[in-house]
Amino acid sequence: MTDRPRRLRAAVVAVVGVLVALGAGIGACAHHGPGGRNGVGKGAATSSTAAGAGGAGGGGGGAGGPAGTVRLGVPEEPASLDPFDPRSRTLAGEAVLGEVLPQLFQVDPAGREVGWLVDDASVQVAPDGKSATFALRSGARWSDGAPITADDLRFTLDTVRGGAWPGPRAGYDRLTAVDGVGASATLRFDGPFPGWRRLFSGADVVLPAHRLAGKDLRVEWKQGPDVVGGPFRLGPVTPGLSVVLQRNDAWWGGRAKAAAIEVLVVPDVRTMEQLLGRGDLDVAWPPATSNRIGRFRALPGVGVSVAEPGGTFEALVANTATLPADRRRAYLGLANRDRFVDVVLAGEADRAVSLAGPVPAAAAGAATWATAGLEPAGGALKGIVLTTLVADEEDELSPLLGRVLQQGAAAAAAATVELKSDESTKVDATWLPEGRFDLALLRTVAWPEPCWSCWFAEAAAGRGNVTRAKGLTLLAAAADADPAAVPALETRVRSDGLMLPLWRSRAVLAGRGVAGLVPNSWSPGPFWSAESWAPAR
Repeated sequence: MTDRPRRLRAAVVAVVGVLVALGAGIGACAHHGPGGRNGVGKGAATSSTAAGAGGAGGGGGGAGGPAGTVRLGVPEEPASLDPFDPRSRTLAGEAVLGEVLPQLFQVDPAGREVGWLVDDASVQVAPDGKSATFALRSGARWSDGAPITADDLRFTLDTVRGGAWPGPRAGYDRLTAVDGVGASATLRFDGPFPGWRRLFSGADVVLPAHRLAGKDLRVEWKQGPDVVGGPFRLGPVTPGLSVVLQRNDAWWGGRAKAAAIEVLVVPDVRTMEQLLGRGDLDVAWPPATSNRIGRFRALPGVGVSVAEPGGTFEALVANTATLPADRRRAYLGLANRDRFVDVVLAGEADRAVSLAGPVPAAAAGAATWATAGLEPAGGALKGIVLTTLVADEEDELSPLLGRVLQQGAAAAAAATVELKSDESTKVDATWLPEGRFDLALLRTVAWPEPCWSCWFAEAAAGRGNVTRAKGLTLLAAAADADPAAVPALETRVRSDGLMLPLWRSRAVLAGRGVAGLVPNSWSPGPFWSAESWAPAR
């Protein structure tokens, strides 16, 4: 095993020093925005508790920080904030870019697709499912004052289809045209497309045509977007330490309630807990680990909000390019998922028994995915010299799962599993897309209608198809077109030993002196309601 956090653990020390000496501040943005992002609508799946009241934090006013600043602790940093850099396609990068660049739709904490740039009341889907017409929100504009129009959607589509786009293209190949003028737009598809709302949404964004047309996109935004369409704009970035989100006063959704958010990298959950407990952080977004919720609830003066499981899940995946099918199945069988969830993650996460989404409580006992914790069949692991499992250093559970696999492989066939870890900026941005692993712990956030072709089509290898699977393109396309085809695809994924979904963790936000905190397990980051975060002073 490699030593856990090196540079980022040094960054934690730097965080503490900066917070104590300078009172750190850069702030948060909040707004009374569209699409239900300012609060939880009826049926939203969150709960909130507070341990005591008041506290020393004061929403950015504590420790000498500037008024209106919210100091947010997160476990990992973006590898890049250039949307045309493949390294930006990590959860941390997508979380930040999704707040500075607009999206058509987002998913609320209850798992409902809600219009963000789109006016929900205007959406009309053709009876044959081959087109969808909608209006962009009144007054929607970029930070330089230019209106956001159908031209931006057409430009974004052309960009996604071009060579500069680093993300998956699946779904966009279903678009035959983007029609419309001004705020009115019509998306036309090559057939019924039930998951169309994830286009220009989720992990993707809308790009400003007037700013980028005719430019070399590979070099234009090396420092991140300079024209934005969300409630935030990028401020200073200190690699390994912090990213600043400053209020975009030109945002069409309304004025933010806070001046800025300073997003501080604190990869160790215990350190994050200590910083919040003594008022050196205003908000914490802790990663999934044992008794995370209980420990944060025990902090005096700290309120804790917990969301129900959603699209966020963790999986053990196998590289088809380095492991044959029998060995893949054997290794996946060693991961004792049920024991992890029942003991280590009790109350923190639910079993991930399907890739399609959370299983309703009434069906929680249904065996929709093979139970983990099985002995390797037929001595499939015999004769293996070394197998490498890679994981993010920020993943608190990776050493424990690594030991489970090591002990199981050694007991079954004297096989050796090496746990190789590094910062998420390297693992998620380089090792996984390049296929530099045998087994990997993968954390991802799925849309309510997952992009199956992004995960399993051959054309998506290195762009979402982490397992580099072959032969599933048609099955994935069928699942994208018709939810009834999903079970056949999942059956094939299981039988081929591509991945084992492990758990769906609950999103948690803990804070003192900041109102409006709403966790969302369907969001890649903590920012679901950051536009409405209201510091005490």
